[in-house]
Amino acid sequence: MILEESPTTIDRNEDQEPKSLETGLQNLETIVKTLEQKDLPLEKALSLFKEGVGLVQYCSNVLDQAEKQMEILLEGPDGQLQIELASFEVEG
Repeated sequence: MILEESPTTIDRNEDQEPKSLETGLQNLETIVKTLEQKDLPLEKALSLFKEGVGLVQYCSNVLDQAEKQMEILLEGPDGQLQIELASFEVEG
């Protein structure tokens, strides 16, 4: 079965990971917007959903790795984690 390409096709190979977390999140946002279209064929919707799940897994792994790196950086001289509360400004 051949799927028609829509004008909102994401410019990357489905089997290739994004170059950065930001790119992955942008691609995921594009997929969500495309899936919200009511005239999207089922086959295309399923393909995009599968790609979206892969992007969520990729982004989650990137964030997990960042968390592990932060823990290493917060490790004290005695080898114990020195947990400090981080405050992040919320936009909007």
